[in-house]
Amino acid sequence: MSLITLKTFDNSVEAHLLKTKLESEGIQTFLMDENMVTLNPLISLSVGGIKLMVPEKSMEKAIGLLNKFNQAPVYDNKGKIVKCPHCESFHIRTETSSFRDGKGILAIILSAIFFVLPLYVKRYNRCLDCNQVFDKHK
Repeated sequence: MSLITLKTFDNSVEAHLLKTKLESEGIQTFLMDENMVTLNPLISLSVGGIKLMVPEKSMEKAIGLLNKFNQAPVYDNKGKIVKCPHCESFHIRTETSSFRDGKGILAIILSAIFFVLPLYVKRYNRCLDCNQVFDKHK
């Protein structure tokens, strides 16, 4: 049986959400490098993240379900659907940890010095139509 990587993740929660969805539709799935990334998130980039793998024969069905899963709307804290401030699209994906600002860089340095998980992690939204990145709370 030949396995193909369907998607990669930087945390096990999101990986298990999609894994559970695919398995509920009858697609056998495997998570590779989950323990490595969960035990030490700082090496996620070096191992390529958590890989959700499916058998080659199930790839077409899995891609269809992944596309359906990705098109689900994103809601804000008030229960409203989030839309892109740039193009007004509703095709939004919530991205995980962003270390693009000064606080994020400082968190990485302190995490490396003290061997702890980063204390500061920022989440943001990305528009799938125009690729615009914007703050999760806007």
